Amino acid sequence: MSEHLIDIDIVTPQRIIFSGKCISVALPGAQSPFQVLYNHAPIVSALEIGAIKIVNEDNSELVYATEGGFVEVLQNRVSIVVETAEQSSEINTESALASIEELKQQLEFTTTIHQREQLKHAISIQENRVRIAAR
Repeated sequence: MSEHLIDIDIVTPQRIIFSGKCISVALPGAQSPFQVLYNHAPIVSALEIGAIKIVNEDNSELVYATEGGFVEVLQNRVSIVVETAEQSSEINTESALASIEELKQQLEFTTTIHQREQLKHAISIQENRVRIAAR
């Protein structure tokens, strides 16, 4: 099995989140979620708010909450560039839930369309963090 691994890098503007070999990676594609396995066809895709799930060589899983970015798959190498990637075990659920409540209160009193869309997006990011933390 070890000869059928893919190289993966997850990078944010702040740092390298993950770099290593894995069996597969599941991604929140802009059109729909998809999984990359050994010998996947070349692809470039936008990523949405969702989960990045890595299955390591030993079949253990790492799950990251992300708020979107891009992925390139080429010759068994997966390069992921995202705004944020937070490992499920490191997410502070209480903080995320408090943020959701605060954002919803702000949304209630916001009148401009642009601000409302920004707040809805921020709520979606926090709700995703809560979902990923619960895994």
